[in-house]
Amino acid sequence: MRWFLFIAAGLHVLFMMAELFPWSLPLLLRVACKKLPRGESFTAAQRALVATVVHNAGIYNGIVAGGLLYAGFHGEGAVAIARVMFAGAIAAGVFGTLTMKSPLTAVQALIGIVGLFLICWSVPF
Repeated sequence: MRWFLFIAAGLHVLFMMAELFPWSLPLLLRVACKKLPRGESFTAAQRALVATVVHNAGIYNGIVAGGLLYAGFHGEGAVAIARVMFAGAIAAGVFGTLTMKSPLTAVQALIGIVGLFLICWSVPF
């Protein structure tokens, strides 16, 4: 089980790093905001808003990674923390997939589902 906690934490670190990039760049904004019609550009206020939202998502992923690492190093005593982190990943992943239509948020949800399954029904620490 610990191996999955460490892999999931590593993936959340990668998500965090990707979300803390300079999101005010036009190409990255297009990735985050697929609903903007082609040929239209973002205003400075829109760039700042999208960058802030994406940065906050990055911080969330850092918190999840930290919780999963803590659980991985503390074993049975931290199972509840791992459950909460995986449940949060599921909630954020499902919501992000429904609202942003992003396959990356679906990956977050899948990691949470597998992790919660492993913790609750299958593999001991």
